[in-house]
Amino acid sequence: MKYKEFELILSSFKCNKNCPYCTAKITKWPPVDDKIDELETKFKYLKEKDINFRYFIFCGNGEPSLHSYETINKVVTATRNVNIFDEKRFQSSGNIFFEEDKLNLIKDDFIIEITRVDFDSSKDMKTLGYKQDYLKSPLFSKANVRLNYVLMKNKSFEDYLNEIKQYIDTYKNIKTISLKTLNLNTLNNNIDNPYSKWIKNNALTKEDAKSIIEFMSKHANVIRQDNEFFDRIEWHYKGVPITFYIKKLSYGISNIVCYGGELVDYHLNKLDI
Repeated sequence: MKYKEFELILSSFKCNKNCPYCTAKITKWPPVDDKIDELETKFKYLKEKDINFRYFIFCGNGEPSLHSYETINKVVTATRNVNIFDEKRFQSSGNIFFEEDKLNLIKDDFIIEITRVDFDSSKDMKTLGYKQDYLKSPLFSKANVRLNYVLMKNKSFEDYLNEIKQYIDTYKNIKTISLKTLNLNTLNNNIDNPYSKWIKNNALTKEDAKSIIEFMSKHANVIRQDNEFFDRIEWHYKGVPITFYIKKLSYGISNIVCYGGELVDYHLNKLDI
């Protein structure tokens, strides 16, 4: 059986960013013992059940690269010993590009996934609350990068397209760009916190999907792939895919989350697998 994602979410909230739309601060998951030593056993169990995944995503309530080398090594080793994933991603604030030993550990078989709201680093740093421009790190070019490009209300669609082209023209190691709308609240969809309110006031959401697709489709050839998890709409610029996903299923149904050593859903309900 194929699932969309296996998400390893560690319980540390330590992060060098202060994103105004922070998902971790919206969901407020409780601190737990991550039980990393049990991860490989979980993978073996899923393999025995003939369960595999499109993506393994090493994420977290905080920045994954702020964990110790030993912790990251255990995770990476487990994914290599029991490979039930088509693709492996490491979500980062950009801090990984200042951690050479950790980057060298993962760069050959993980795609580094970064999220930005602006091509101009000074604007991106101001909005997302960080102080080091990781694009200028000599380590940045060593990694294969997936850029999550958050679509903001203060820009036109022409602005989006121009910035996408700038990224691709400037950084040859960006292998794909994913256009991102933001979820108001992945826990209950209520606008009951400052982070969800910021999203509503500043970012595009799934309600804007039709306009995004219409604009992009006027400026590039469209490849549309339907599958059980989402509609994937894809355009290309100089051979680099620019993708936009529309979820067909409710948020999280196609995913398995590992939190505190347990296989759970986004509401921390233990899954019967």
